Amino acid sequence: MEREKTCQIGASFYVLYRGGDDSAARIGRLASGETTMPPSHDRLCKRLLRAFFPDLLRLATPAVAKRLRLGKVTFLDKELVEVDRREADLLALVGIRGGGLLLVHVEIEARARRKMPGRLRDYAHRIQTRYPGQLLSILVNLRGGAPGVQWAQGGGELSAPEISSFRYVSFGLAGCSAADYLTRPEPLAWALAALMVRHPMSRAEHKLACLRRIATAELGEDARILLADFVEAYLELTVDEATEYKRLDIRERKEGRAVWMTWSEKLKAEGQREGKREGMRQLLLLQLDRRFGPLPERIRQKVETITSVQRLTRIAEKLVTAGSLRELGIR
Repeated sequence: MEREKTCQIGASFYVLYRGGDDSAARIGRLASGETTMPPSHDRLCKRLLRAFFPDLLRLATPAVAKRLRLGKVTFLDKELVEVDRREADLLALVGIRGGGLLLVHVEIEARARRKMPGRLRDYAHRIQTRYPGQLLSILVNLRGGAPGVQWAQGGGELSAPEISSFRYVSFGLAGCSAADYLTRPEPLAWALAALMVRHPMSRAEHKLACLRRIATAELGEDARILLADFVEAYLELTVDEATEYKRLDIRERKEGRAVWMTWSEKLKAEGQREGKREGMRQLLLLQLDRRFGPLPERIRQKVETITSVQRLTRIAEKLVTAGSLRELGIR
């Protein structure tokens, strides 16, 4: 793999491939300032990148993105493409300006692994066996690996002009500058900044900066919630850091720059505006629908029978990191 020495967002390149924990350990990582991966990272990342797919293409392959019709994206049945019993994370058809379609395959790794180039190559073969046309493969490493956007070649392959090779785009988040990405126009960049290098910011300042950028932008409510969910889940704070965050947030509010409300604050505010618990229940049902898909009728009925404001608040606070309805205690 060829690597760039920096993570500056500059001129881009692109490649089109043609082809037939335990608690003690977690506390230690938080104390050292290392970002942890929530258990539900896979689902949350997929939802985020799917919702902001055009942004992902602009960040990872800007030259390609300019040649695409980013308003025309069709997600394909990824269950039909599996390698080692694992289905592809995201697979889409994107319209090309002037005609035609481009296949885009995205894999998300919580931590960079050496075997991924080979797995990506296997995915590419299976995808193009089922779907003809050009394919763009993108590997997003949340932690580890080479930082920034760069092209890479399948490990262990011979490299020569006469030999066809599998190539893909590698997007490593961990070594990039959060400050740089917070200045980007793409909302996805503001959420991904939560996993990037924070210096000279403290972790509390880092989280506040990400949420401030999201809170002050002109976004739809659904988009704002999804972006903030990601930051809340991936940028966890220790007790001391949370205290610093609250102090900074109070100062921001006094200066008239209120940042993102917590889930409990949002639900309480909604309930107060409605003047009844029903407002809290309906908002919670809406967020459960967005997080886990259409809810079974029996789950809806359970939520609608909850009369305790405290319980509704506890469920809402757990919603950010819960991987299933069972974890919320309402299964």
